[in-house]
Amino acid sequence: MAAQRILLLLILVLTVGSTGRCDEPKDDSMQAEVATMAKRLSAECEFTSVGTASLKLEIHPVPLLRWSNPTVGHVFGEVYLWTDNGRPAVVASMYRWFSPKWGDSLEVCSLCESPVTGRKGAVEFWTAKDPGLSLTTLQDVDPPARLPAGRLAQMRRMAADFTANLVDTRSDVAGVRRQLRLLNQPIYRYPTPPKKATYRDGALFTFVEGTDPEVFLILEAFQSDEGGGWRFGLVRMNRDALRVTFRNNAVWSAPFIEDVLNRPREPYAVFSLEQPLKDVGTPQSPKKGSE
Repeated sequence: MAAQRILLLLILVLTVGSTGRCDEPKDDSMQAEVATMAKRLSAECEFTSVGTASLKLEIHPVPLLRWSNPTVGHVFGEVYLWTDNGRPAVVASMYRWFSPKWGDSLEVCSLCESPVTGRKGAVEFWTAKDPGLSLTTLQDVDPPARLPAGRLAQMRRMAADFTANLVDTRSDVAGVRRQLRLLNQPIYRYPTPPKKATYRDGALFTFVEGTDPEVFLILEAFQSDEGGGWRFGLVRMNRDALRVTFRNNAVWSAPFIEDVLNRPREPYAVFSLEQPLKDVGTPQSPKKGSE
């Protein structure tokens, strides 16, 4: 009996080990495919802030995040950022569904306090008329530290005081509430502010499922005649209902979106790349693979 148990244990170990070795290169290969697709697509997309004057936003040279989400299927993605003088303005997630085989998607969200447009070549596929972000002053927090390292430590502590929850309705119409995980390091840190900047410092954090970003949090230090302080803003990167608290007090929420693929005029929109991007106003067909 002892010999049989040892043999069964050995078979189990070899089977698990073999499965792991087979899966890893496959996942690596799929992630590499998505990296190539996202790099090409990000270079083809152009975003413009439409305020008192139009300003072409600048793409951050490397992706902020490379992600996967095993809770929804075999899907891999990358996140790119466009900035306005260093300040986050548009965030885009480009991803591919391998299982279920729903193909490629482009998910965009405005972090601007003014309207923004998105173009791919001659096609203007996104015109967010409303601001995507509203900044609110944080109360009962320490003023910004004098040195950048101190301000980073403050931002990490403040970010940890936020809690984000998602209501998943995929398998239960009543919804299953799940707490999202905060990545404790910012995925983007503001550069040294130019002379005309209204901020002293800032960072972009994200709450994830797996490593898939579902909510973005901006923390920003500001200076005014009354002194310095901190403000925050939150934006969605998921169609499900979302709720965020700060030190157990509700500070932001977003409702469930029924038709997420037909929102080309909204600050948050998803586009299926299984068909060509259309000019604003041309609806896309429904697709189950939208988050």
